[in-house]
Amino acid sequence: MKSSIEHVALFAKDLEKSKDFFVRLFDMRVVLDNSKAPVRGYFLANESGSVLEMIERPEGQTNANQRYVCHLAFAVEDVESARKVIEAEGLVFETDTVVDTPEFQTAFFRDPEGNRIQILKRLKSLV
Repeated sequence: MKSSIEHVALFAKDLEKSKDFFVRLFDMRVVLDNSKAPVRGYFLANESGSVLEMIERPEGQTNANQRYVCHLAFAVEDVESARKVIEAEGLVFETDTVVDTPEFQTAFFRDPEGNRIQILKRLKSLV
């Protein structure tokens, strides 16, 4: 069976703030507005075809400990430049997970909702 990942989804306690964060920092745009639906959300996409669904987190539901469970990764052209933009938003990067080699550069931080986000650059694409 031939397939591809269509989208990934993240919970957001503050749906509008989370949407604005990914639109502003990762050059995404709203492609489907479900903000009036019973379970509110947005689908965001960028020019490369990556799709992120933001879902309003139900009252009483918590995020998982994402250190070892999951994360969302964004490929960027320059990790250090992207890092400076993200740090200017007041966000802090993990210090114990940084990789900086000629083949691979990466850094992790948490978005305003606490979701674990990775920025990375690979010398050679995985696919």
